[in-house]
Amino acid sequence: MLKAVAKLDNALIQLIVDGRIRTLEDLRATYHKLAMQTHPDAVGSDKLVRKFLEFSDQYEEAKAYLAKSMKDQGLSPEGPRTNYRLEFFRQLHLIESLELPYAFHSDENQESITAAKQLAISALSHWKPAVVDLYGKADSDHLSIKREKPRGPYLKHALALNIRPIIHNIVAFHLTGHEVYARQSQQNLNAIMQMLADQGWNALHGLLTFMIEDLKNGAAVLE
Repeated sequence: MLKAVAKLDNALIQLIVDGRIRTLEDLRATYHKLAMQTHPDAVGSDKLVRKFLEFSDQYEEAKAYLAKSMKDQGLSPEGPRTNYRLEFFRQLHLIESLELPYAFHSDENQESITAAKQLAISALSHWKPAVVDLYGKADSDHLSIKREKPRGPYLKHALALNIRPIIHNIVAFHLTGHEVYARQSQQNLNAIMQMLADQGWNALHGLLTFMIEDLKNGAAVLE
């Protein structure tokens, strides 16, 4: 029945139907291999992230399909589990997408941004409840930094513009599993973290420290 109803636009589901993927470990390994075969034309490309975000949706669909297939065969798949870690980074990606075209002008899309932040908090409360309060304070820090006036010879919002690629690359790594984003997130990291510490943005410094450390646990999409 599963084979008859499956619309195989999803390459991973097709591999399950063909019998080339039989277990969750097979699925994870195949997804990772396919993701690693695609290289970005430019690191940090929004177009690339959108492409991989769609691919990660297919991975989630394939996990559900595999679980049902195994159940129908009388096997014992892993029980369904919401990936709250991945959902947190999905919401950060959405927030970035809504904010970016408006160059820090928060009036546009504010309702959607607020909703995405609430969903991020909800996901975080399931994944890392101890970090929820820090996230709220860090978000307040980040908003204040974006509204800063020019300081001396520095470009307006220089610190905010330097923070943006760190967050972008961390999020992109979790959505795509592409190691290049994890490496890219380290560029100028020490100098930027020092600026945050020197200027007293302790919550944002703490949240970024948490997110950088969490990179060691691998990409959320591959869980």
